Amino acid sequence: MPRDEVLAHMRYMVQATHLPVNADFESGYADTPEGVAESVHMAVGTGVAGISIEDSTGDPREPLRELAEATERMCAAREAIDATGGETLLIGRAENFFVDRPDLDDTLARLKAYADAGADCLYAPGLRTREQISAVIEAVSPKPVNVLIGWNSDLTVQDLADLGVRRISVGGALARAAWGGFLQAARSIAEHGRFDGFANAASGAELDALFGKCERP
Repeated sequence: MPRDEVLAHMRYMVQATHLPVNADFESGYADTPEGVAESVHMAVGTGVAGISIEDSTGDPREPLRELAEATERMCAAREAIDATGGETLLIGRAENFFVDRPDLDDTLARLKAYADAGADCLYAPGLRTREQISAVIEAVSPKPVNVLIGWNSDLTVQDLADLGVRRISVGGALARAAWGGFLQAARSIAEHGRFDGFANAASGAELDALFGKCERP
């Protein structure tokens, strides 16, 4: 999505809820640190409570930015937030495990650099083991760590808390779970002429009660 559409969507989300909204702001929608600063300044203006900046390039041949460049961009994001009053959380993301570069040592080096550059919270999406998560937490302590759980996992919320995780994301997993149920039920009808895919469907009354609690501020 282009930056203007993303900013408009962020503004709409902020206006729709009393809860703090975090923006997955990709790599800042800019090629230069100056551009990242401009984008982040505009993002803060939407009222979001948190902004994440990634170090990915979008190029499968060279999917990660050089560390020095990525760190400079994080510094620019930090300065932009500070210029607005510094109340927006800055999340520094190391994308190694998401772009098929699962090098834990490089991940740790990147997260430590982003912490030093002013990131308030550190995030390496794609970590799956207790050992990987513990290594990240130890590397950037005392700054908080975010962990993504977007797949079936034996880790529980309490397990993550015991490891020292301070923030948990599920990404698009809830939406994918809903779409998975939809596809299963639709295929059952289309391919087998059966209506046995609705066992876990929420009732209309349950959904009415849920959405009836949602009011615009």
